[in-house]
This record gives sequence, structure tokens and C-alpha cells, in this order.
Amino acid sequence: MKIISIIFVTFYSAVLFAAGSHPEDRLLDAVHDIQFSDLNRAEAKLKLLVSEMPNFKLAQLVYADVLMSRVEGLNKPGLGLNSGLEKTLLLREIKNRYQAMNDDFVKDSIPSVLARLDSFYRHAIVVDLSKSRLYLFDNTQALPVLIDDFFVSMGRSGAGKVSEGDLKTPLGVYFVQTYIAPGQLADKYGAGAYPINYPNAWDRLNGKTGHGIWLHGTRSGTYNRPPLASEGCVVLPNKDLLDLGEHIDLKSTPVLMGENIQWLVTEQWQLHKNEMSQLHEQWKSDWESMNVDDYLSHYSTRFTNGEKDFNHWSDHKRRVSKHKTFVNVELLNVSLLMHPNEDVLVATFLQVYASDNFSSQSWKRQYWNKENDGQWRIVFEGEIAAPVAPQLAVADKVLKK
Repeated sequence: MKIISIIFVTFYSAVLFAAGSHPEDRLLDAVHDIQFSDLNRAEAKLKLLVSEMPNFKLAQLVYADVLMSRVEGLNKPGLGLNSGLEKTLLLREIKNRYQAMNDDFVKDSIPSVLARLDSFYRHAIVVDLSKSRLYLFDNTQALPVLIDDFFVSMGRSGAGKVSEGDLKTPLGVYFVQTYIAPGQLADKYGAGAYPINYPNAWDRLNGKTGHGIWLHGTRSGTYNRPPLASEGCVVLPNKDLLDLGEHIDLKSTPVLMGENIQWLVTEQWQLHKNEMSQLHEQWKSDWESMNVDDYLSHYSTRFTNGEKDFNHWSDHKRRVSKHKTFVNVELLNVSLLMHPNEDVLVATFLQVYASDNFSSQSWKRQYWNKENDGQWRIVFEGEIAAPVAPQLAVADKVLKK
């Protein structure tokens, strides 16, 4: 038996971990055997895997390489592929899968993008497009807890969507809007689809265009797509999409999509949460103080609410404040989420307002931007439809199925 080359180990190496029922776990367990030159054991595992999952192209590739090693050795991963692009994508896929499955740091950390998530939001989804990985968090405990992660595909042109038809996946903070059952979709969308709210207010302020960005499954006869394979959507194997869907609350589950997501240990994350919470609380406090200058200092000169720019907003606030003797603001169900790749904070909350001559209750969403002077200011603020309570969201999704 020939010695496994450095090139092969670069792409197919893995540390020892127990095989699981998920096809990815089984594949990487076989790769572990390859690393330790136990090709007979690896071949047996891969033969069973591809017989059960004939549409798992990456498993087929590794199995073919093991079979060819009997003659060629293991010096050239993907030797049997004719397409250079296909080979590149499959090698990237196994590299991303390997790195994700051995990234122990994420198991004990929290993404900085989840700065604060009220218990109203039962789950959160974080997608690191640079790793082809989707992370699912449970938010019913004291801290967000990572409960599952999945390999995903993104747009053929990569990340950072700007315009209609650019075949890129957007970066930012989004929310699942609805569920589309497979019977209402073309076969290429697989087991269903979860549209998100791209373009959001921040996207529109920056002139971004396009629509129809979904989390969805794969067409029949296909296990998964390569890392770069969609028209901009995030695509999961059908079984993984169904598992993920069990944790999605329509109108309430955030989806944060970025590259090179920053992860923080618990102590760092608590400090980060406190810092961003204090920023938001100071805005509320300055509003209640009735010092209009202090209140307006939290708003950018680029501010808009869709109807008023900063000057009109400022004039309006100064005018109405003259007729009030007190302002009381209560913020409930506060969620503070960070754009993964820009200095943008997205705040969602239920605002209960009362003064001596007016009272109201409404759900709000704000987009804060850290400006050139280092100060965070609000660039957009507007009312949103009330997020659906988790139990109602689940019932609505079941009915649509």
C-alpha cells in the first residue's frame, strides 16, 4: 500500500470521532480511516454509504478515490473527475465539512451577532457562508445554545448580494417570513422553502435590489448542492431542511448571514451584550428625559423612517415635545442583532409609549450604524407587523403544509 500523500491529507484528513447516522458523520468517519491508512475499513463504510445514498456526490468521489488507490495511490484527490470546476467545488465541500466538524471552539461559544435575543424568539439561525455552514441556536435557556449545524450551499457568485440577478447570497440580518410547501414549488426547491425579508430596510437604503431569497431544499435525485450552486438562496439537503423547519417560527426566527462569523466565549459575549443593551437603553432614557437634543443625538443626519428625513423628524420631535409634561417608554421583547460584516445593529422590540396627551403600543425595528466618528446612530426606524407568537407560528406553518 502506498503512503498517503500530503496533498490527500490536506483535503481528506479528519481526527477521530464516532460515526453517527447523519450522512456527513458517516463520510467523515470513513475519511478518518483513510487518514490512518485503513483503506479496507474506509472502503466498506463508503460502499455502504453510497449504496444507501447514491445521490451523495461527495461520498461517491471519496469512494472512487479509495478504489482507484489500489492502482494509482492516493496522491491526487478527485482524479476521476473530468470537470475542473466540479473537482474544485467538491474539494472545497469536503474541506468545509471537515473544518466545521472539528471546530470545537464554536461548541462553547456564542456568535457576536446574537448580541441580545429576548426569550420571545425561541430559536435563531446563523449562517457562515465562508464555511458553508448553518448553525441553529436554542434560545429558551439563559444563553443561546448551539443545538445543530448543517452544510449549506450559497449563490454561484458567492456572498454579498447587491443587485438583481448577480447570483450572490446577501449578507445581513433577516427574518423568516413564511413557509412554502413543496406542492406549491418547482422540484428544484425540494422539501419546501422559507423566504426571508431581503431586501430589508438597510439593504434598500444602500440601493440593493433583488428578491426571492429563500432557505430551501434540493431537487429530487440530489442529496446536496456544492458550496456555490444556487441563484442566491441558502440550500440544504431535504432531510436537514425538514429538521431545521421544526425549529422555525414564522415571522419570528432571525436568520443572520455573513462571512467569518466572530464567536465569543461566554464572558466576552456578556460584555458585548451589556454594551449594546446600554446603547439602546440610553436612547430610551434620553427620550424620557424630554431633552430633545440628547434624544436627537441618537439619530443620524441620514435618518429616514420612510416618510420623514432627519430634518423633518427633528422638527416634528421638537414641536410635539413642547406640549408634553412627561414621557414614559417601556421596551419589551428586545432583540439586538448585529450585521455580521458591517457596523449595523438591528433592534426589534415592542414599544409601549405614554405621555400626558398620547399613548400607543407598536412593534418597532431600528437600524443603527456606527458612523465615521465612532458613534452609533439610528439610520432607520419604523413600525413592523407584530411578530407571530411561537405557538401560533407553528400552527400557521402546519396549516400551510
